[in-house]
Amino acid sequence: MDAVEEFLGSFLLGAGDLALRMLVIVVPIMVLMEVVEGTRPFRAFVRAWARLVGRWLGMSERAAAPTVIGFLFGLAYGGSLIVRDTRRHSLRRRQVFQMSVFLSMVHAVVEDSLIFVAVGASAFWIVVYRCVWAAAVTVVLGAVAVAVVERRREQRPGPAA
Repeated sequence: MDAVEEFLGSFLLGAGDLALRMLVIVVPIMVLMEVVEGTRPFRAFVRAWARLVGRWLGMSERAAAPTVIGFLFGLAYGGSLIVRDTRRHSLRRRQVFQMSVFLSMVHAVVEDSLIFVAVGASAFWIVVYRCVWAAAVTVVLGAVAVAVVERRREQRPGPAA
């Protein structure tokens, strides 16, 4: 029983330490995001992101804000903005698909990197790998989705004359 108690004690201490580190990282980021979201510099950053995203991943400028939020701060926050902006700006299905694919692989870059750095990982390699992989998969799946849609359109019978 001493080994089990020692293991549980060590586990609980480690879990508590990790939870505290995560709390110290995540809460200030959430507060900062609430303060910064409506500012002019943030909107300029979103416009710059839109140019980058639009050029490389084929997303519109309207898709940029929820994508950059999800990219930096996570799916829960970014996902809620995707739902809101899809309704607000009437985003097309393709835009929503591309945002979802991209964010599924590269969400919460700031939070995740800080958490992994807190346990000894290299933030540079975490960010670079995730971004390159997410961009490549998004471009490929976007092209596949367009090809599938085009093929289905070609296979549909035309109006009867």
